[in-house]
Amino acid sequence: MDPNTPANPRTLYDILGVEKSASADEIRRAYRTKALETHPDKLDPAASPEEKQASEARFHEVHEAFEVLRDTYKRRAYDVQWGIRPAKTTHWSSDLSEEQLRRMRDREEWARKQHDLHSERVRIIRARAEAEREEMRKREKEAAEYRLMVQRMLAELYRKNPEWQERKEKQEQRTSAGNANKTRPSPLSS
Repeated sequence: MDPNTPANPRTLYDILGVEKSASADEIRRAYRTKALETHPDKLDPAASPEEKQASEARFHEVHEAFEVLRDTYKRRAYDVQWGIRPAKTTHWSSDLSEEQLRRMRDREEWARKQHDLHSERVRIIRARAEAEREEMRKREKEAAEYRLMVQRMLAELYRKNPEWQERKEKQEQRTSAGNANKTRPSPLSS
């Protein structure tokens, strides 16, 4: 008898003797218990062929129930088909095996570590960039202070020695006149 047909009033949960909110581990334990109870080898060797056939059918029913309920996707499809609503107390992780949960935790831990490493790298890069900017500001400030100091010294020297100012102005005039007198060579004078 197929437990998935409407003619069978018992659900797969009833066959295994578990609640509809049972976890994957509870389903696995119930299957082991029911499989041992219904296994055809448990029959008396003198059992009739009808008894053997009924025992095999019960064992097959238990096995089919387990095959559907142990697989998360098949179980959800079965529940939808039969209009079984999951209990509010069930948690999605109850459908996952311990190995799947361990892997999920490992992935989460790895992702957290990667995030922490990335954050630390970004912090170091930002700190270096800020240190470089600070060093640049310091150098620019020192250069500005140096230029100001030189300008003050020159102003003081020009004030104490006015002839230096005259020499400077004459030199600037010669330099600008020399630049103005320089003409481009004509292409014919080559």
